[in-house]
Amino acid sequence: MSVNIFKNTQILVCVGSGGVGKTTVAASLGVLAAKEGKKVLVLTIDPAKRLAQTLGIEGTKDVTKVPGQDFKGELYASVIDHKKTFDDFVARAAKKSEAAQKIYKNRLYQQLSTNLSGSQEFTALEKLYSVYESKEFDLIILDTPPTKHAIDFLHAPQKLSALFNEGVAKWFRDPASKKSGFFGQIIQTGTRQVLKILETLTGSNFIHELADFFLNIEQWQEQLFKRTVDVHRMLVAPTTHFCMVTSFDQAKLKEAEFFSREIKKGGYHLTTVVLNRVFPYWLDLQSESKPKKAHQDLVKMYSQMKAYYTQRDRLYQGFETTMRKEARVFRIPDLVKDISDLSGLEELGALIVEGEKKA
Repeated sequence: MSVNIFKNTQILVCVGSGGVGKTTVAASLGVLAAKEGKKVLVLTIDPAKRLAQTLGIEGTKDVTKVPGQDFKGELYASVIDHKKTFDDFVARAAKKSEAAQKIYKNRLYQQLSTNLSGSQEFTALEKLYSVYESKEFDLIILDTPPTKHAIDFLHAPQKLSALFNEGVAKWFRDPASKKSGFFGQIIQTGTRQVLKILETLTGSNFIHELADFFLNIEQWQEQLFKRTVDVHRMLVAPTTHFCMVTSFDQAKLKEAEFFSREIKKGGYHLTTVVLNRVFPYWLDLQSESKPKKAHQDLVKMYSQMKAYYTQRDRLYQGFETTMRKEARVFRIPDLVKDISDLSGLEELGALIVEGEKKA
């Protein structure tokens, strides 16, 4: 069994809106790759409890070999620890350990590394790049954060880098402004007054924390910028492919069309689009079987349901026609059950293979 989705692929980035089954699809793709003989790692964000149990990562954020497997290759999984990933990045980038310790204790950094918009996206990509650099795995599958707009995920590193750019940081870091001349002195005098007023208004130590933060990040600004460039190169590499997962919802389908255009515009490679939970597993829209008199009520219900899904099918066909210009598109039916073990992931994987063959 060989799945086209893995051909010439070192990194597979699964993207899509929240609630479309992206994490489960990512895990099933990991199972498929391991069955092909690859050593594969699934990096996930926040799996459901049963899926975490299935992957053996409940209560741990270490890279863990999925228990109970008997595959030709090996399947590993890990939940991304955003705080630890950010701390590790600072530890590597800061030239002195005492500088790193000062940053860790800064309350602004503590907020930044956990709650700031875009920080989860940054750490997801930072973790992906760290594992990619290690060359320990044949294939890495990244289950991306449930961003409001998937495109935010791709722009997160640049946004963080811009936040710490030299111009902003220097505003806090150079209060004496010895190098900025007469006009700089005037500006800095104004700056100090603004800071003093803000300090009075907030009634807290926030401004001091802010200035202290920018003083201490000086050492890793260059590293952050370099990392941002490296991550971008990794994402646009020919061996990095994107798999977009979506489901039946006209808003989500429109969002998927928009995102596909943004991916192309950014130079990324969207090679696969998965329409998840398209119709019940037991429903065959192609069937032409005639109703039997002995089961009229059931047949009537079946016919109504079939008519409903046939109407949805027309919308899917329109979506597929548009998306096939960019990528292979296929459907997966709804299993209507929680996947709670490896056999469930294998079952979903078999449906992925079947869907890809029909595409």
